[in-house]
Amino acid sequence: METKKKGGLFAGVMIGLLMIIGGTILLWWNEGNNVRNIKTTDEVEKNVVEITSESDCAQYSGQLVAVGGKFTVEDKALSDEAFAVSIHSAALDRVVEMYQWEEEQDTDDDGNTTYSYKKVWSEELIDSSSFTKGHDNPTSVEYSSESFYAETVRLGNYLLSSSQISQMATDKVISLSDDTVSIPEGYQIKGKYATSSADIDKPQIGDVRISWKYNGWKEVSLIAKVSGDSFVSYTSKAGKNVNYVTEGNRTAAEMIEDMRTQDKIMKWVLRLIGFMLVFSGYVSFISPLTKLLSYVPFLGNVVNFMFVFILFLLSLVQSLLVIIIAWFRYRPLLSICLLAICAVIGVLIFMLKKKKNPSAPQAA
Repeated sequence: METKKKGGLFAGVMIGLLMIIGGTILLWWNEGNNVRNIKTTDEVEKNVVEITSESDCAQYSGQLVAVGGKFTVEDKALSDEAFAVSIHSAALDRVVEMYQWEEEQDTDDDGNTTYSYKKVWSEELIDSSSFTKGHDNPTSVEYSSESFYAETVRLGNYLLSSSQISQMATDKVISLSDDTVSIPEGYQIKGKYATSSADIDKPQIGDVRISWKYNGWKEVSLIAKVSGDSFVSYTSKAGKNVNYVTEGNRTAAEMIEDMRTQDKIMKWVLRLIGFMLVFSGYVSFISPLTKLLSYVPFLGNVVNFMFVFILFLLSLVQSLLVIIIAWFRYRPLLSICLLAICAVIGVLIFMLKKKKNPSAPQAA
């Protein structure tokens, strides 16, 4: 793996500042978004009506419903006509990947950025105009990834909307043979791929591989609002749209629990990302100081470690403060209760400490 270095001591200060600001904004937005998600899910749980796929459409028009069961695709087979690939499914994806150079960056405590390169399969064209010589990627590809969707997917008396069909994951890969795909000139079949590579196990920069995936579900469940004989998104009072689709025949309670789980995971993932942005921003922001300290033998390393530890605590405190302040904005009652609990705990700790360390009696 080849590398190059660029000095950027004070550039790290500006990048650090932007990361701190960006992380803070993300933390604030995430708490508000989480509250809106919680309110929306609670509203769905309160108002959703569980029906069967054979229920009368007119009876539930305009209502938020949960429904599931076996579905049928009434269209003819989906077809990628460019390659004569077809299959009877709700969704079909053509996945086109090119073997390309990818650049990775690593900035050390001195503010120096190291650029390294590796070869990867990527659906996106990677711009190599700023890469070092010898790491040039093609600027175009003959084919591109594309998705195909059925027009008529019926769940009993109801038709799935186009937005719901597009949520049906392509979880199966089509096995290729000379009978299932029309190979362009210069391509060959290798396993699940149609590829321009002479040896797909040892590809060269610019080689292309193409695969096809389709939706293999047998049953589908959803939560949405009935509109005619189809569905549209339900908009909650918190302003969030609900048009939930999942595999299998699920109950309303199961789908709502899945929604809550997904929201919780996303909340904590974004909290972690926000904290890491703030922490990395502070580390980058003080890079000029750590650069100077690096010239002090041994002591410089100790001081730098102390600085990083302090910045970690500072980032943690800042992140918690942003979350607490955001709670005051979005969930004031909960914030007051939490602060009251913290105050009580603090008082108890102080009283216990004072009890264990009574003041020495004064001499008579």
